[in-house]
Order: sequence, then structure tokens, then C-alpha cells
Amino acid sequence: MTTEPVHQPPTYQSTWDALIETMRLLWPTPATIGVAPDPHDQGHGDQGHGEGERARTAAGVPGGHRVVREFLVLPDRRHPRVALPVSTARVTAEALRKHSQALSLGERAVRTALSGLVRLPGVHPGLARVAPHRIRVSVPQGRSAESFEDHLAGILGHEVVVAIGVGQPRANRKPVLHALTPEGDTVAYVKVGTKEPTKVLVRDEAAALGSFWSADRPTTTLRVPRVLHHGRWRGLEVLVLAPLRPESGHWRRRTVPLSAMRELAGHFGTTESTLAQSPVWGLAQDTPDALRDADRARRFDRILAEAGARHGDTKLMLGAWHGDWTPWNMAWSGDHVLLWDFERFATGVPFGYDLTHYRLQATLRDAGEEGAGRHVRRQLATDPAHRVPTDDIVFSGNDPEAVWIAYLVELARRYTLASEPAEGAPLRARTTWLLDLLDDLVLRR
Repeated sequence: MTTEPVHQPPTYQSTWDALIETMRLLWPTPATIGVAPDPHDQGHGDQGHGEGERARTAAGVPGGHRVVREFLVLPDRRHPRVALPVSTARVTAEALRKHSQALSLGERAVRTALSGLVRLPGVHPGLARVAPHRIRVSVPQGRSAESFEDHLAGILGHEVVVAIGVGQPRANRKPVLHALTPEGDTVAYVKVGTKEPTKVLVRDEAAALGSFWSADRPTTTLRVPRVLHHGRWRGLEVLVLAPLRPESGHWRRRTVPLSAMRELAGHFGTTESTLAQSPVWGLAQDTPDALRDADRARRFDRILAEAGARHGDTKLMLGAWHGDWTPWNMAWSGDHVLLWDFERFATGVPFGYDLTHYRLQATLRDAGEEGAGRHVRRQLATDPAHRVPTDDIVFSGNDPEAVWIAYLVELARRYTLASEPAEGAPLRARTTWLLDLLDDLVLRR
């Protein structure tokens, strides 16, 4: 006789649950978040505040309530990517647009087609009627309720509606809001820190962008967002950014932005140091003591000791790096590079970090871990005939092997710390892969 395995629920919030929680934070009590029943999914049930709210109308709204905002969840509630406000065709069309460099031609075509389609007469009302996956925000009749949209309106000086994205499960997941006027014009993007780790990231991004603009050094290629507001609302950390978007028809380009990377690296000036004396290596040395997992701490410490023995005395040019420069955090606009998501920005790192991160993350996306491992080994091949040429404009004369190893140690530091909380569970397999790769590169080579 066989026994069926007991299903263990995930130890982290699903994307759907995170979206519902976000709605409750943005429209607090007495507002109620109602979920329209999905006839194809009996597993979720109603996502209200408690048992007393399960007796809802078919529209997911309690009796005696009026709807103040309605959202369509796309593509569906099993895999929610964005909650679009049911407002006007122009609002929906604008909220559907996306400008990341990582979009394939097919994805861009679909986004563009959908954005254009909802503007056609009759399409938007029909979509709002038939879309099965929707969330409604309601308040009791005769009562008003403070909302985050009201707070944003006070900051920006006019009424706004927001589209909401929450992303896949991860330790640094946080809501990102697309703020639009009721007429459908984009006016801001908003980061919201809901828990302490994400509040820290929002504060760090605000500080990084403030430092960038206060440096008062003009850039030739690079464009980054300006901070419109940084503050708090009902315990949330709020960062409001001016929109940074490509000019129509000129944003798609596949080249790696080497000149922009070099420009950012030197934006705050440069210093020289051995790797062992650099600020980023100091952070790595503090990591084992910060880990709760004793085995992983010992493993990280062994890797760190061997990498330091090999490259600690290597002299390197140090500057700034974005911290997460990937195709999906940027776009080309003519000859300019638009770059966002500065929450991992840091100074005192070797020139070349942004390029190594860009190439590793893009390879992981396109070829998986096996392909990314091959890519790194080609970068570090001892036979020059098999080594990938170095982009010296970005490395600025730094030893590529020392930069790659130091970067991988920094990434392992980030991953090991981020994977320990329950929300970091999705990152644990990737962390193990990265530590295995470093083992192979510095302990077994």
C-alpha cells in the first residue's frame, strides 16, 4: 500500500496573496477588498478580511458597499503580473505598455497590439465586462476611506489612478505602482516598501538617486530617474520617481551598454585599492557571522579565504556600480541608455562589476545555470585562445579574473543572506548553484 505525500504549503506568499495584501495596505479599513469569483478556480476562495466577509455578492462586494476602484488581473489569478484599473481605455492602454530592453520582439508586438486594441471603440467596455479575474475595492455606503491614491494625489498635485505589480516570490519583492492621470498620462512610478527588508531597499534607492543627481556631473549616455518624493505613509516607505521612458520608435536596441557602464562607474570619481582592502570585500568578510545556517557560513568562509588568497593582493580600480544592471532594468532611447532600479547601488567596487552581472544574468535567463557556468569558465579560461576578450572600456585595466571572482563572491553574499528568510525560499536552489560554481572555480581549480 502506498501513502500519498502530504502537501506542504509554501513558506512564502504566493503572488496572488501578495497582491491582495498590497491592496489592503493601499486601501486600508474601512475599505474592503473583494475578489470576483472565478468559476474555473475553486482553490483560492474569497480573500476578504475574515469569515464574516465571505458572504459577498456575486461581484465580490459586501452588501451595503459601493465600489471605489476596480482592477482587472492579468493574465489570470494563478499567475498575476499586473492589476489594471478599470477606468478609461486610455488608462488601460497606457498601463499595458512596457519598455524593458529584455522584451522580445514578440512580447513587444503583443504589448503594442493590446495597447492599441483596447483603444478601439467598444473593446475596452467589453474587456471590463468579460474579464473573469478582477478585484474590487469597496467602502460602506455613506463613508469615505483614505487611500494611497489620495496620498499620491496630494504629492503630485492632481488626481491619479494606479496599476499595481508585485512580482514573483522573492525576499526583496515589493509593490511597484504605475501612476496615471484619469486621462491616461503616465506621471510617476512608485516603489512601496511594505516590510523592513524592502523598506531598506526603497530608502537605499532614494539615497542612491539623490547622490547621483547631487554629484552634479553631466552624463553623455546615461539617463536615470529623478526623485519626486521620498517619505512614509501609514508605515509604508514610499519613493515616487519621475517617469523615464524611451522616445517612441527609438527604444529597441540589443547592444550591451558599455559606454554607459563606464560612465556610471566613474560618476563619483575613482580610487585604487587591493581587493582585500576594498569596501566590497569588507562586506563579504562580514557575511559568515551574519548567516544563521552554520554549514553555509563555513562554506562561504572557505570560498572567501581561498579567493582572498588568490586575488586579495590584486590592485584594482574602484568606482560605482548599479548593482543589478540587466536588460530588464534598462532600455535604449536613441543613443541614450535609460536605467532604473537603483536599490542595489554601491560605491567602492571594482570596475567591471556591472558588465559581469549583466552578462551572467542575461545568460542565466537565456541558457540556464548550465549555460551560465560554461560562460563563466570561458571568461576565466587559462588558455588565452579560449578566453572571451575583455571589454577594457568597462574593466579599465582591472584583472578580469579577479573582477569575476570578486563579483561572484559578492553575488553569493547577496544570495545567501536573501535566501535565509521564508520569503527567500525561491532563491535557495540558485544560491546552492552559485556556491557550487565558486567551489569549482576557487577550491578545485
